[in-house]
Amino acid sequence: MTFAALEALHRLEARFGLELPEADSLSASIAVVELRERENAFRIGDACPRIFVVRSGLLKQLYLKQDGSEWIKSFTGPGDPFACLQALAPGGRTSFASTAIEHSVVEAIDFRLIERLGERHLAWQKAIRLAFQYLAEIKVARERDLLMLTAQELYRQFATESPALVERVPQKDLAAFLGVTAVGLNRIIRREQRSAPPATPNMRSKQPPVTATPPAGRRSST
Repeated sequence: MTFAALEALHRLEARFGLELPEADSLSASIAVVELRERENAFRIGDACPRIFVVRSGLLKQLYLKQDGSEWIKSFTGPGDPFACLQALAPGGRTSFASTAIEHSVVEAIDFRLIERLGERHLAWQKAIRLAFQYLAEIKVARERDLLMLTAQELYRQFATESPALVERVPQKDLAAFLGVTAVGLNRIIRREQRSAPPATPNMRSKQPPVTATPPAGRRSST
């Protein structure tokens, strides 16, 4: 079996030029968890010292406001890792929840096992430090965008960086990610559609019509 978590570790090695000893030994400790739509990988306030990697599906990481509405901090799809850093500390608890937007499969590994590898190998110590540093950079970038960009600019940036997610994420979740209402998101989308440049006309020379019989059994894709 190929584990998404091990593939994520190998990407970490390649990204930072590391060789992590005993990485493959973690495979025996990886738990594969199937989540139904709207089921939680973890809830707010859980004791959850685990790191997750998405094998399939799509999840959202979210805070709950006083009125019970969601403020979504991020989305994670296949190959993406996620965890609550506060919960990785001894006695820590999760400050946000992670919920499946659709049927998903995730892999989970106890962070304490990784810490033990760090106690034995300098390469793992460096990997842990660099991984935390990378997550901190993502957090700072998200905070900067929320403070500096308008909702329209946030939508445009999200659509540019994650075009597949724009079509896949439900509009109510995308609105909660941008910090607007569903009505506000619809207005943003309409403005973007109106400002989009017109399609370039096809200037290819006309070809004579060709009559052909489609192969038996072929159906159009819709």
